[in-house]
Amino acid sequence: MNTFLAGTASLTAMSVGIQASAVIAIVVYVLILTALAGVVLTLVTDDRDPSTVIAWLLLILLVPLFGVVLYFFIGRNYRRGSAHRDAERERQSTLAANALAPTYSASEGFTRSATAALATSPGARIEAIGRHEGLVPLLPADSVEVFVAGAEKFPRLISDMASARSYIHLMYLIWEQDELTARVTDVLLDRLEAGVEVHIIYDWLSCVTYRKDELKRLAAAGATVVPCYRRLPHINYRNHMKMAIIDGAIVYTGGMNMGQEYIDGGRRFATWRDTHLRMTGPIVAPFIALYATTWIENGRSEDLASGYVHEPVVHRAGHGTPVQMLHSSVSTRAKTIRDAFITALLASQQRVWIQSPYFVPDEPLITAMCVAAASKIDVRFMMTGVPDKRIPWWVAQAYYAPLLEAGVKVYQYTAGFLHAKTVTVDDDLCIIGTCNWDIRSIILHDEVVAVIYDDGIASTYARQYELDMAHCRRITDDDLATWGRGVRLRNSVLRLFSRLL
Repeated sequence: MNTFLAGTASLTAMSVGIQASAVIAIVVYVLILTALAGVVLTLVTDDRDPSTVIAWLLLILLVPLFGVVLYFFIGRNYRRGSAHRDAERERQSTLAANALAPTYSASEGFTRSATAALATSPGARIEAIGRHEGLVPLLPADSVEVFVAGAEKFPRLISDMASARSYIHLMYLIWEQDELTARVTDVLLDRLEAGVEVHIIYDWLSCVTYRKDELKRLAAAGATVVPCYRRLPHINYRNHMKMAIIDGAIVYTGGMNMGQEYIDGGRRFATWRDTHLRMTGPIVAPFIALYATTWIENGRSEDLASGYVHEPVVHRAGHGTPVQMLHSSVSTRAKTIRDAFITALLASQQRVWIQSPYFVPDEPLITAMCVAAASKIDVRFMMTGVPDKRIPWWVAQAYYAPLLEAGVKVYQYTAGFLHAKTVTVDDDLCIIGTCNWDIRSIILHDEVVAVIYDDGIASTYARQYELDMAHCRRITDDDLATWGRGVRLRNSVLRLFSRLL
């Protein structure tokens, strides 16, 4: 009897256990389905590129649990507004507008004249895009210097920082710890001791593997050091901008981060080919405003706009080089820089010569390249032939066939790593900055470029482009014919999933 009762109890317990397991399984299943339905609903109502949405839906269809988890970490669209975020962005915009107003007013005569002078050139349509989408008119630069090597740029930057009297704003995707940053740290410590304000913004995830001893020393000495996009929901976004502002009078921007490899190529590359700008004059003001809004966007409350813009000086027609700052980020609705690239391609009359280390375009961008080339515009695209990341390099190869078919000339730079981000349009203007020709820069990165409306600078950089071509291998249909089915399949599959953004 006791055995019978024990067996019955055991069976009852097993039954209860099975039932409990079944309930748990059902609950888990319902939760997964609910999460899956929520993600799908979010995606189909998203305002992103349809190819990106479709790629996410395909991944979730193939591997639902993994796809939902991955979407939670890297797929959510931070561009979507919220009442709090919209209010904060409105505050940022107000601060920036108030800070820029005196500069805009003092440069009004110059801006009006320079804009009118662009009327029959490709620059007229690019300027209109920047003013309409980016809300920044062209402004005078008292000087514009173009550096094509870190060995040219960094000594000048260090000298300018050593002469700072009021403040130094620094912003970089990557801040390494090496010979260069040791020199920079010594200069900044000296300036801090002299009472100069030092503010540093760096991208948290991009610097996670680098030691931060120097940044900690600077923070301990009085510098304010701020990491970008450290919160988990924002982990897939990057602050890709590079910027140095000294006393409101000088701004540096371009492709070079803070590290020795941007001078000598480091351990990975024989050389490092990059392009950077140094500018002075009223054009510095919008960069200050951009720095200030980025500062607030990343959790700080200090107003780095008011009182930081250089006292404006009236600039009349012909007194300065026309330059326009363009900015795109996860905080902006328009893809202003991408749209400027497209406009350059469609408005050009002779040539558009492009440099970018990576090439993963969205559909409007590659369509514009092909349309321009098919209409007999000399479209050339130069990317690195010595990659630092294999996957985006392979993805770029998936786009070679339509480019070549349309008549685009494709080059791979083989002397070292090509990191320059430039566009030269006819002999009229050039665009230099931080934005790559890839979908991450278009959608997920904070980016900034300078459009320089000057035929002399454009022509000079076109000659530099030709010098770079001497170190390139031109890609032809014969090269593509050597690829096996495995290579083509790899590139095509990676191209498809490159949209998982």
